[in-house]
Amino acid sequence: MPLQLPELDDRNFEQLLEEAKRRIPTFTPEWTNFGGDSDPGITLVQLFAFLTDTLLYRANRIPELNRLKFLQLLRVPLQPAAAANGIITIAYDRGPLVALPIDRGVVVSAGNVDFLTSDGVNILPVEAQIYYKNPILEADPRYQNFVERYEAIRLAEELTLSTGSSTSSSVQLAFYETTRLTMPSLGNPKPVLDLATTQDNAIYIALLAPQNADLEEVRRILADQTLSIGVAPDQGGDIKPLQPVQLASRPVQSVRILYEMPANVTENAVDAQYIQLTPMVNTDVTEAIGVVQVKLPGVNDLKTWSFTDPLAEGIGDFPPRLEDDQLRDRLVTWIRLRVVKSDTINVASTVPTLRLTWVGINAARVHQAVPMVNELLGLGFGEPDQSFTLANMPVLPQSISIMVQDTNTNTMTLWRLTDDLLAAKRDDQVFALDSEAGHIRFGDGLRGARPQGRILASYEYGGGRQGNISIGGISISRDPHLQGGYKISNPIPTSGGDSGETIEEGERRIPLVLRNHDRLVTMADFKDIATQTSGVDLGRVEVLPLFRPTKPPLENAPGIVTLMVVPRFDAINSYWPTPDRLFLRRVCDHLDSRRLVTTEIYVRGPEYVPVYISVGIQVQGGYSPDIVRETVRIRLSGYLSALPLGGPEGLGWPLKKRLIQKDLEAVVTRVAGVEFVNELKLGVATPGEVTDANLVGLQLPMIVGLSVTEGEPEQLTSLVGQINQPDAQTKIVPVPVSRKTC
Repeated sequence: MPLQLPELDDRNFEQLLEEAKRRIPTFTPEWTNFGGDSDPGITLVQLFAFLTDTLLYRANRIPELNRLKFLQLLRVPLQPAAAANGIITIAYDRGPLVALPIDRGVVVSAGNVDFLTSDGVNILPVEAQIYYKNPILEADPRYQNFVERYEAIRLAEELTLSTGSSTSSSVQLAFYETTRLTMPSLGNPKPVLDLATTQDNAIYIALLAPQNADLEEVRRILADQTLSIGVAPDQGGDIKPLQPVQLASRPVQSVRILYEMPANVTENAVDAQYIQLTPMVNTDVTEAIGVVQVKLPGVNDLKTWSFTDPLAEGIGDFPPRLEDDQLRDRLVTWIRLRVVKSDTINVASTVPTLRLTWVGINAARVHQAVPMVNELLGLGFGEPDQSFTLANMPVLPQSISIMVQDTNTNTMTLWRLTDDLLAAKRDDQVFALDSEAGHIRFGDGLRGARPQGRILASYEYGGGRQGNISIGGISISRDPHLQGGYKISNPIPTSGGDSGETIEEGERRIPLVLRNHDRLVTMADFKDIATQTSGVDLGRVEVLPLFRPTKPPLENAPGIVTLMVVPRFDAINSYWPTPDRLFLRRVCDHLDSRRLVTTEIYVRGPEYVPVYISVGIQVQGGYSPDIVRETVRIRLSGYLSALPLGGPEGLGWPLKKRLIQKDLEAVVTRVAGVEFVNELKLGVATPGEVTDANLVGLQLPMIVGLSVTEGEPEQLTSLVGQINQPDAQTKIVPVPVSRKTC
């Protein structure tokens, strides 16, 4: 027998009033004049209609009360809002030349949205400009002219190499232009520099003194100070897998960054020597946005090279030549960021590389939050199951601390947060937190101690989509030290902010929680829990057990689970979205605490295979050819889309499904206005014509070339742009080339 839900009375005040008026002639026929609101009898009818409406409203809320009470009994809290995070720079603008150290926890704001700094930063009165050596390849028309112009330098280098050696040595010059690193902007929020494309696999930070400032005074201020260098790597590509617990304790870092400064500086030096700066904390900024703090050397070592011969500047390992004389006069010193292969791996590989989006100084990480210190929750009387509610919510769980002041001795005791009070022992001073509701619970004396005394809470609260701020949005601070003379900005957008879960979403999640108990065991568990990741908008999740997405992919790999995730939206490619590393890492972090300790998890995006389609159609009479052709393009793109509504079943193109030319012809034929298909040409991976293609692993089709014409189709080769990739040249002696012309 099916469960029949009772129908609730949903009548409102107006409906109740009209129904009562209709019954007046039946029950009181002598009452004939009841049309106006001025009648005292109508006033009484309105009163009873209002009271009945109120009673119905409260009665109809009983089922909702039961559902919410059931949620509380299950201890299934709503998922809290996620706080956005990012990075800011605090630049010296004007005022006295001093180094200003500030601690973590400084409030900075974007309008009415507050952020807290996660790092302390020592604000130094210098400006940073980032440069790299942009190679001039042999295909460049200027290359041969440079070879002839700098022949004397090549001969001098050969003479230097052959001195003291019985064998002859040859030198090839590698020309480059000094290029400034492109910074993120509103029109280009994610510029990318691959260090493998630079001349020496490095970038150079020029530390510049403020305008009209004495260079030696600035050097004295910088001496022995801490410099905070912010690095934002490109978020494209894959992330590291979640290793089993016994392997996860041995981190593997494929590349590492060396931070170097000029050493043994002399005028007209022949060889460039550098001293390595050791980061105070080993922060891996090759995978995620971070801040590296290095200690600068003494005043005698804060120098840079000078040359009487302009042609000698920037040659070899020396920093790139600055063509602007005003910048050269302000130059304090250089810091070189060079990428090398990590010592933790023994795999032979090509030149180590790193893709960067932004680099800057005086940087600090920030997260969306408002601090609250020593909020008095109330008094604990030693009773079981005591509970209190914080004044602000949602709470960032990692930020909360509870202090209990003993009423007899006035001593303060720190209590710790636990996920489950049932796992606590009798004397464990622990508490449980519902971060969305701001609700704190203590133990009953058997499972967790019972507090007795004044209870104080310090925490941070915040979160929501309003924390996703565009470039330059964070610009003000209420800290008195930063009120004048400093400029605050976020060089890249903040991300990760998400709204909290609604009651309706929480009710829909109850069956999933009861089924998987927040643990990753079955395929359905992986899919359900991954979908609940906050801070990301998932459009599709596929679970591939026993699959390792290596090159080549490995099937039937015990203990390995691979998840393919696809974002719901992509401003660049709406049919085939690609997740960045921030997106993948949030999903990975959400799964990490819920997996079995022996499970190795890979979180990847789709591997899109280029598809070329050229179709010739015949348009029926009475239809607009332009509209029909555009509809065909939309249908083909939607059919091959990675998102739901694509594919034969409307769930996105299935993994490992064969791509068949006849299926695409059928899609085109079903478009209104297409009389018949003359021919459809299909190319997969290359513009070579095929009738079908097999897709393996995480491969999904992506249309990169599409032509719809009336009559015969175009050739597939016409859909491919011809790009000439010049061969890389041997880098022996980098030589700067001036952009100035005489």
